[in-house]
Amino acid sequence: MRLSWLLGGLSVLSGASLSHANSPIEPSNFNVTSALEDLGVDVSSIPALKGFHGAKARSTDKACTAACSSLSYLFRSKVSAQDTIGYSSFTDSFWSVQQEEVQPHCVFRPTKNTDISTAVLLSRLTGCEFAARSGGHAAFTGSSSSPGGISIWFKDMDAVTLNEDQSVASIEPGNNWLSIYSALEPYGLATVGGRAASIGVGGFVLGGGISYHSNLYGWACDNVESFEIVSASGKILNVSETSYPDLYWALRGGGNNFGLVTKFNLYTIPAPKMYGGARTFTQNNFPQAIDAFINVANNASVDTHAQQYIAFFSINGTNIASAELTYTKNVADPQIFKEYRSIPAVSDVSSPKTLVEYVTYLEASNPFHLREVYWPITVQMNRKFSRWVVNTFYSMIPEVASIPGAQPVIIYQAVTEPILKKMSKFGGNALGLDGSKGPLQIMQISCWWLNESDDEAIYKFLNSFWDKVIAQAKKEGVYDEYIYMNYASMFQDPISGYGEANKDRLKSIAKKYDPRGVYQTLQPGYFKLDGAPVTRYF
Repeated sequence: MRLSWLLGGLSVLSGASLSHANSPIEPSNFNVTSALEDLGVDVSSIPALKGFHGAKARSTDKACTAACSSLSYLFRSKVSAQDTIGYSSFTDSFWSVQQEEVQPHCVFRPTKNTDISTAVLLSRLTGCEFAARSGGHAAFTGSSSSPGGISIWFKDMDAVTLNEDQSVASIEPGNNWLSIYSALEPYGLATVGGRAASIGVGGFVLGGGISYHSNLYGWACDNVESFEIVSASGKILNVSETSYPDLYWALRGGGNNFGLVTKFNLYTIPAPKMYGGARTFTQNNFPQAIDAFINVANNASVDTHAQQYIAFFSINGTNIASAELTYTKNVADPQIFKEYRSIPAVSDVSSPKTLVEYVTYLEASNPFHLREVYWPITVQMNRKFSRWVVNTFYSMIPEVASIPGAQPVIIYQAVTEPILKKMSKFGGNALGLDGSKGPLQIMQISCWWLNESDDEAIYKFLNSFWDKVIAQAKKEGVYDEYIYMNYASMFQDPISGYGEANKDRLKSIAKKYDPRGVYQTLQPGYFKLDGAPVTRYF
């Protein structure tokens, strides 16, 4: 039996452009109930859908009651309702408190790709919004949990397998980088991946992916052999440079706008023991430390085994710079870090480490269960400007000194010439960066604090700081529009930072594979193609 009110999906989505109506992925006469039947789901047998009238009943509560009850009917133990242990284990395990506070209608833990196809189609059928969580390491509400909707938790999709010649690792989205590196370490292998244990594979790769190994191989998105994704029509697509090449390009930097990735097939790399750790300096040595940072970045082509970032913050009234210096071989004092080593340090915890040991060690610098914000900009590498920004940062810190638990940190990272050159691999990525721009510098604020009542004060402080910095950067001609998605705040629009041509191309690809805008409207969280998640209110 077919229910006429379900034909073609919800009317709320039918107004989207159908310029790609003849796409084999989703033709103009696409029928949601038929797609569910192809998955073995008989819509007419689901009790929660009897008497449900589609778009006419599209309130969040009614739509999501129908959707979650349907998922429970079909999958039973894979669905957790509110006030259950399974539900609280989801909400209590996010990195930031802003994400923990979100209350979805239900939590769905799929175990295979067709489970996800069913969930997406049920979302379309009912109009219930959804979000998907890999690691859950974003810092704002709704990034990977759906308020009042379906939160898809990939936790039980955690396989890591190697192909026959061990050149590609197939990684399901329930993994974080500790589980990935732990699985590959016995083979002497790794992938270009994250630098902290709990960061998930999903958002990390789709947003770019800065790695210890980036000067050698590029960012994570530039080291993907292929993706397995669930399209808006529920179809499973294997996406590579030769199969759906436009979508392959879009997924490498385009975020969650094109489908739910159920497998990341990443090229493997050798994983010998590394050497690294934090070397810490006091304020009288900040100019030398900034010089060392810039010189290492400018000389990255000389020795691509080096990776660095430097963080500036204040502890108990003492201003500190902490340089994380990583070498992808077990070499204690490589020539490229000599300038750093010549600066007197108050501490140095560098030591030989495996990747598993390294990401575990760095996890301590990413504490859970605090209110968090990330907020970056990008500039041309410039010694004088870098010093000015640090001085401006410290001059403004007293503005939030009285806020309980407030700990603002500014972190400098380099997008080096070797990294930029590798962005042209496999047809290039969507980020809008290339080697012609020379080395770039990501300046990122990371801040945590304790109380929701102080949210606006923190956001106003950071907005004021960046307004001042951006104005000066533009005055000096060093500002770059690029925004690194994985560090972006909810007030930023990374897609626009990729450039107008790339943004237009991404929107065209989204219409081709998702003509009714399912991943723009029913999955509204995180960074969409049409603007920042939240309009600044200060």
